Amino acid sequence: MTRAGEAGAAAERDAAGERLRTAGGLPAHRLVGWEEAYPGLRAGVTAGAEAGDLGMASDRPPAEWLERMEAALSALGGRGIVLPRQVHGRRVVEVEGRPTGVLVPGEADGLSTSEPGTFLAVTVADCVPVFVLDPASRALALLHAGWRGTAGGVLEAGLAAMEERYGSRRPELLVHLGPAICGSCYEVGPEVPRALGRDANGKVRLDLRAELGERAESRGIAARNLSRSAACTRCGADHFFSYRGTGTAKRMAAFLGWQTGEAGV
Repeated sequence: MTRAGEAGAAAERDAAGERLRTAGGLPAHRLVGWEEAYPGLRAGVTAGAEAGDLGMASDRPPAEWLERMEAALSALGGRGIVLPRQVHGRRVVEVEGRPTGVLVPGEADGLSTSEPGTFLAVTVADCVPVFVLDPASRALALLHAGWRGTAGGVLEAGLAAMEERYGSRRPELLVHLGPAICGSCYEVGPEVPRALGRDANGKVRLDLRAELGERAESRGIAARNLSRSAACTRCGADHFFSYRGTGTAKRMAAFLGWQTGEAGV
């Protein structure tokens, strides 16, 4: 990346207020800008080895994974945390009611809710976590976007879900594209850009966050409300897990929700 590119990426990071912080014993890359603007909101991505492996596909005993998720929920200050079985698709599940503890609602790559105390989660290790906030209704969506999900329209499905379920207006939605593998590190075959509607021959470098940003703006998200992390999961291996970097099955958890105490519920 050029110095100009680095400066631009740093500005985008600062616009979202993304910072590495530890709260309640949970080290995470937090969207401090969002959290300060909207008291009671907690949003971010756990910090790799510092927070531990939160992936569901592991050779660890299920009880150990459950214990880690419950600890994360306690640190965040929620009533329940919901994590789907991700399949690189476009299904976005609405989380209704007031779940408690850890809930796995089946196969999906996105979640939405308007319920305070319910935390949404997806796991990542190079794919893009997409955070969506409607300041008017306080509804939320969290999406898992690898190249297959991006090509399949998971972002578009998430935005449509916000409109249909909560009456959200796209120009008012806030969207943040979280830590993921950067364009300089992500080399793919021609089938990937072709799936995204772009011509390509041979291997190319793909900036998936740039692709998602373009799609978000073309679908009605205001440029002023769109931000992206400057962090690369492969370049910043000290604080992230990276499948491309190490072949690890370990995963970080992106999370988004309103604390119960702040919400008064």
